[in-house]
Amino acid sequence: MKKIILTPLVCWAMTAVSAFAQMPPTWTDYDMRQLEYPDSEYFTGYAEGAPMTGERQEVATQRLKDAARVEAVSTIRVHITNQSTNDLISQQLSNMEGEFWNVMNTFTSSTTTTVDMKIPGLQIEAWHDPQTGTIYAFAYVKKSTLIRQLEKQITVALTKVEMSLDQVDQLIATGQKLQARSAAEKALPLFAEVDEAQKLLAAVDADATEETLMLNETRQLQQRLMAMVAHLKNALTICIQCDASIFGSNYPTLSSTLQGHLSKLGCNFVSDPSVADWVVTIQASAREYSTVLTGNIATYFVYVDATISITKTATGQLVYENMFTEKGGHTHNYHQAAREAYRYLTPKICKAVEEQVKQ
Repeated sequence: MKKIILTPLVCWAMTAVSAFAQMPPTWTDYDMRQLEYPDSEYFTGYAEGAPMTGERQEVATQRLKDAARVEAVSTIRVHITNQSTNDLISQQLSNMEGEFWNVMNTFTSSTTTTVDMKIPGLQIEAWHDPQTGTIYAFAYVKKSTLIRQLEKQITVALTKVEMSLDQVDQLIATGQKLQARSAAEKALPLFAEVDEAQKLLAAVDADATEETLMLNETRQLQQRLMAMVAHLKNALTICIQCDASIFGSNYPTLSSTLQGHLSKLGCNFVSDPSVADWVVTIQASAREYSTVLTGNIATYFVYVDATISITKTATGQLVYENMFTEKGGHTHNYHQAAREAYRYLTPKICKAVEEQVKQ
C-alpha cells in the first residue's frame, strides 16, 4: 500500500481551511451587525447562549433560533407601534376590519381566525463555536424584501379567498347549503391573513397605497362573502310532508321530533315545497301483529311501517327512497304498542334524513 506523504504546503492549506471553517460569521459581532445590517434597512433579532444541562445541541440551537425570531418580530411590532402611517389608509383598514368582522362574528363562533404574525422573507442563521460551546443565532429580513413578500402574500391570499368563494357559489347553486356554510367558514382565516399582512405592509412601507394594499379587491371579496352569509343565515330550507298515524289517529310526534333533530343543523322549515331545498315525504302507519298471553298478562305487539322519500329541489332529483319497519310491544293495548314501535323507528328516520341533507 502506498504511503501518502503530505507536503508542508498541503498541511498549511488544510489547516487554513479548518481554521476558516471555525471562524465565526460576521453577524456574531455587534459592530459588524450594525455595519452590515443597519436598522434603516433591516429588521433583526439576535440571541446567543449555551445548551442547558442535558439539552442536546440541536435542541439548544433551535431554541436560540426561535429566540432570535421572536426578537426580530418584536422589533417589527415596536416599529409598527411607533411608525406614523397614512391616516386615510389606516382609517380605511380600520373601517373594513370593523364592518367585516362584526358581520362574521354573528355568522360563526366556532371558527378560530387569529393569525400569528408571520414575517415573510425572514432568514434565520445559527453558528456553534466548537471551542466555547456557545451557540449564536441571527434572524434578519431586509425591509425592501419584506415589502415585496408582503405584497405577494396579499395577492396569493386574495386569490385563495376568491377560489374559496367560487366554491361556495357552486355549492349554493346545487342546493348544498350546509357544505356551502362550512366552506364559507373556512375562508375566514384567509381574510384574517390578508388583514394582518395589509396592516403590516401599511406600517412597514411608508409609500403604501390602496393599490399596493389591494384594498378595493379585499373590500369586494368581503362584501361578496357577507352577501353569502345573509343567504346562508338559515342554512337550508326543508319541507317535511309527514303523514303518520296510529290506527287512523294522527301521530304528530314523528314530524316534530324529526324537525327538532334537523334544527341542530341550522335548518329553516317551510310548508311550501317549491321554496324548499329539500322535500322529505313520509308515510307511516301501524298494523296489529299479535297478542301474547303470559299467565294473566297480555302483551300486545304492533308493527309500524314507514316509507320515506327525499327530493333535492335544486336538481329535481329523488335522491333517497326507503322503507322502515319496527316492532313495538306493550301490556296495555295496541295503541301503546304502536307508540313503542314509533319510538324505535323515529331515530332511524332522523338519521337517514340528516345523512342525505348533509351530503
